[in-house]
Amino acid sequence: MIKNVTQKNLLSCVLSIFIPFIIYSFFKLSGMDFGLLYPTTTALLIGIFCFHKLKTINQLLNNMFNENREIQKYNEIKDVMLQISNSIVHIKNMNELLQLFVNSTVQILDKADTASVLIKNDEGLFEFKAAVGFDLSKVSKIKLSIDETFLNRSDYRKSTIIENPSLFNHKTMTKSHYNLLKDAYTSNITSTICTPIIIDEELYGIINVNSLNKEHIFNEEDVVVMEYLIGQLAVAIKNVLLFEKTLFLSRYDGLTKVYHRHYFDELFSNIYHRAQRYNEQFCLCIVDLNNLKHMNDLYGHLAGDMAIKHFANILKKNIRTSDILGRFGGDEFILIFLNATDEQVKNKMESISNIINHTPLTFDEHDFYVQFSYGIAAYPKDTHNKKELLKIADTRMYQNKARKKNM
Repeated sequence: MIKNVTQKNLLSCVLSIFIPFIIYSFFKLSGMDFGLLYPTTTALLIGIFCFHKLKTINQLLNNMFNENREIQKYNEIKDVMLQISNSIVHIKNMNELLQLFVNSTVQILDKADTASVLIKNDEGLFEFKAAVGFDLSKVSKIKLSIDETFLNRSDYRKSTIIENPSLFNHKTMTKSHYNLLKDAYTSNITSTICTPIIIDEELYGIINVNSLNKEHIFNEEDVVVMEYLIGQLAVAIKNVLLFEKTLFLSRYDGLTKVYHRHYFDELFSNIYHRAQRYNEQFCLCIVDLNNLKHMNDLYGHLAGDMAIKHFANILKKNIRTSDILGRFGGDEFILIFLNATDEQVKNKMESISNIINHTPLTFDEHDFYVQFSYGIAAYPKDTHNKKELLKIADTRMYQNKARKKNM
């Protein structure tokens, strides 16, 4: 559009320059000759005026074009961020959000060809969680220290542009990490924008956006766009983290990190109805700690909480992934063993008891051995009734506890 307008204005200028000569020719034909000085001078002044005007118009048109491009880019960013916001409702985990974000970033930044997101784990190392343009499976096991990343050394909160990232990696990374990354990247990267992800004033992760074209080196304008995008991402991440926390608290016991009773009851009901429909078997096992009150009285409830956590961790490590463990309340736990007989469950609980007898809990420089009693009820062997299963398991647990007291 600007090119067409410029061509038309240039044509008008050229034609305007010829007007004095046309007028001169008309007077000359009429017998009046004023010489070429007048038309030449006039044409020169018109030319200077027209070309100055043309330059001004072109500058205005370019400014309008750039403003329109900025508005278009802003609208594109706004649309993508709205898409991300709307997608959060349907996103099942953090990795889906991060993958959506890197896809959108490459779409928004004209110079971007590939991108990746690294998230800091509990050990303070950075792991690849999402990527565009290279094989994530080849780098997903890499854990980079902060010194191996592109983060700004003087202020990790600031974005930084890295030219020739391969050379940078070669200088800062371990040989194994460098070779793995080199294998994952199919093309040479000419420049990278590294932008930190800050959540609640803490470094949460990094996004690296890469250009593969030597003619498309990133600049400060690209950094401004990235920092805006990261700001929006941080809000989305906080929302997902809040959702995950809420979901976790709605299902898990805060102390032991096993299912709490309400959610366990939902799972138990689903398993019971499925077993009825498909003629499956399972066992219900209720477990109660024997010496927790004694520990609380002697050393306080902090020691008691540690004993409950200690016991729950041993249970989690020694049951199958298909088995279901919940905290029934206080020092009671409940388990469902799918497709297992009561004899198999009994052997499993005796095995766990033996493990606990050799795994003391240390508190205040004292070693404690957590003891427990259990009761098992088998479906459909003992009963077809859901409530009766709980009652039978509970009764057998108390019988087991009484026998241990009399020993």
